Amino acid sequence: MGIRRDVSRGVFWVAVSQAGNKAIAFLVQIILARILVPEDFGLVAVAYLALDSLQLFSELGFTSALIYRKDRIKEASWSVFYLVLAGGLVTTIIGIAAAPTIAWFFKDPRVTPLLRVLSATMLLSAFGQVPLALLAREMDFKKRVTPIVVPSLGNGLVSIICALSGQGVWSLVAGRVTHSLLTSILAYVVSDWRPRWTLDQGLIREMFDYGKHIVGSQLLVFAITNVDDTFVGRILDKASLGAYGLAYNLSNLPATQITRIVGQVMFPAFSRIQDDADAMKRIFLETMGYIALLSIPISLATIMFAGDFVYTLYGEKWAAAIVPLQWLGIYGLIRSIAANMGNIFKASGNTKWLTYIALWRLITMLLFLYPATKYYGIVGVSMLSAVVAVVDFFISAILVNRIIHARALDYIRVLGPILLVAGGSAAIARLAQEQFRATPHARIGFITALLVMVIIYFAGIWLVNRDVRDKVRGIARSLTEKNGLAYLGEDDRSR
Repeated sequence: MGIRRDVSRGVFWVAVSQAGNKAIAFLVQIILARILVPEDFGLVAVAYLALDSLQLFSELGFTSALIYRKDRIKEASWSVFYLVLAGGLVTTIIGIAAAPTIAWFFKDPRVTPLLRVLSATMLLSAFGQVPLALLAREMDFKKRVTPIVVPSLGNGLVSIICALSGQGVWSLVAGRVTHSLLTSILAYVVSDWRPRWTLDQGLIREMFDYGKHIVGSQLLVFAITNVDDTFVGRILDKASLGAYGLAYNLSNLPATQITRIVGQVMFPAFSRIQDDADAMKRIFLETMGYIALLSIPISLATIMFAGDFVYTLYGEKWAAAIVPLQWLGIYGLIRSIAANMGNIFKASGNTKWLTYIALWRLITMLLFLYPATKYYGIVGVSMLSAVVAVVDFFISAILVNRIIHARALDYIRVLGPILLVAGGSAAIARLAQEQFRATPHARIGFITALLVMVIIYFAGIWLVNRDVRDKVRGIARSLTEKNGLAYLGEDDRSR
């Protein structure tokens, strides 16, 4: 049961780091949204789009291959460090050189200086990738807390100070540069790994054979998740892109935050048990259930209360994001449930399936994005993303089932009760909110509705989910012991 204990402890520490990181980022986003205007976020979104596409080439899947490896880890890490560093340097140079062309494509010369400065973050980030990857491989996620939380705090402080001093869009740029620099510095503070000069061609070839499919799928997934921004930025205006970006980020909180917490742990965990299909199936379904416990109610609340949420936290100038937020809530929910399937493909060596799945998604998006954007704006783009995500889930599930021998009934057993409880609690919460509609206390009604949903949901889950009851009781008992984490991941031996 060591793997389950390591997974639980890993998830705990990743959750701590991500919760701190995202709480800071969320608060900073609200403050900056009040100070800046949607056009500022749209401009930097264009620069981020180009930057993130280049960054995919900087490490060529070598860090994933390093986590997957079973032997000669130190020698492999030294080679990977210099390859990643070289990739960061090359992509930085390309970003600086290509900035005017990218600005021309998006019809805005202001993108050029933004992208040139941001390109330096690719080189800065490259220095810290190997020590952070090695910590993930050893599942020592406790040490990764500092390099995740502190840079986010530095990002926020720098961005807010610059925004208050009237720097506009440059406040967002300054924050990202600060984040990259602090992450790499702190990676060496918490890790005792240090590079040595060596390039083992045999090891490089082995890892490239594995990593090339990772890179291929990442490129396709990046294209899929950013081609919508490209069409919106090109066909519509920067304000529309800013509103769409806000809706996308909010709706994808379950996928990008909750799933990322688990995903950081599950890839190295599945890699350890890659030859045991039964163990992979058991842990995969358990993990999917735990993700669904959070992602399903959050997504349903996002869909149900999108308008109240946007008006209360961001103001009327962001009203265009409301309907896209509701459609993208479906997209974010599906992504959160399906994201861990990719770890099964990677840990089992079936990385080519990642490429094939991503390819059909990209082709589908390219076929329909232009008419969706041209005639229906950001609402049409959001609807298309939701439909593609649903189809993708079923395709991925079929392929995962071929590896771990799961059945449709397994998914229904895990997800069905959670969907019923979350849906019921959301409906009751909406009815509670209606009691305040005709009064001057609409905001109080919104907050009351959220509290009602939370209380009813957790009460319902407590009643229908025995595993949750056992885990909560076990953790409560462990809090009275010397090591509060001792219980996490252990089996309930009373069963």
